[in-house]
Amino acid sequence: MHSPDESARVSRRLEYEYHRHNDKLRSDNAGRDVVPEWVQKKPVAVFWVWWFILRVPDTFTRIPLIWEQSENKNNLYARLFHSSPLPSDDKSRIVTIDKWLREYRKVVDAVTVLEFLSTIRFLWSYAEKVNPMKWLDHQTIHIDWAWRYLCRHNSGNDSLFPVIQNFKPCNDREARLAVIVSVRDIFINIRPSTIEQQHLKDLIQRQNDFIRRMKYSYQKTFRHEKMERRVQISALISPEARNALREMAKKNNLTQAEILDKLILSADRLFMQKTAGDYSR
Repeated sequence: MHSPDESARVSRRLEYEYHRHNDKLRSDNAGRDVVPEWVQKKPVAVFWVWWFILRVPDTFTRIPLIWEQSENKNNLYARLFHSSPLPSDDKSRIVTIDKWLREYRKVVDAVTVLEFLSTIRFLWSYAEKVNPMKWLDHQTIHIDWAWRYLCRHNSGNDSLFPVIQNFKPCNDREARLAVIVSVRDIFINIRPSTIEQQHLKDLIQRQNDFIRRMKYSYQKTFRHEKMERRVQISALISPEARNALREMAKKNNLTQAEILDKLILSADRLFMQKTAGDYSR
């Protein structure tokens, strides 16, 4: 017979095992039925996982040789979405991932699905440690520069920054997101069973070193643009006009900026009056 203390410990242990078992069941069901929460929380994660399933071969997902493979499509995504346009926002990517997971569990067992999700979660845990590139501006000119930089520094053999075939960003947000995901692409091609974690850490360092160089080049390229934004109007006018501006400011006890402000607004009113007069004829 157990003592009261020992019985209490046994009871707590049984309760713990009960809840642990139920938590695992819920986790398994979530993996089979919906896109995992860790994917949905961040747009970069959503894009990265979608990019992963877009390219992952059947040999990785352990899909058995079935009749669909006679269509010369070597992965599940190609067979499911061969006639569909690529998703163009976070929501449509989540829907696509969800559909892919639902189809995937039809052709493999639950354990294989769980192992696959664990694998991509493991890889993402390293990919997400790469510099988030918050310094990259959202303007088209900056994003285009980033794409050109990636393409120029693509090592070819490693294919660190591949361009998604047929992927045409519908806006600058999508294009910027694709740039950020591209520097994490290297982790998609890794097979955890054959690689040491130290190598994954080295890859993070390698990518971050690359991004630091990219940031330096970016700041150097657009430094003059920032300077031009701050340049004084007085620096753009002729020496004669600049002297006149200086005298007007001194005579009226105002700053040159205040004089320019009044001149521009006054000229604007005159222009509008003249334009209105021209149209009234």
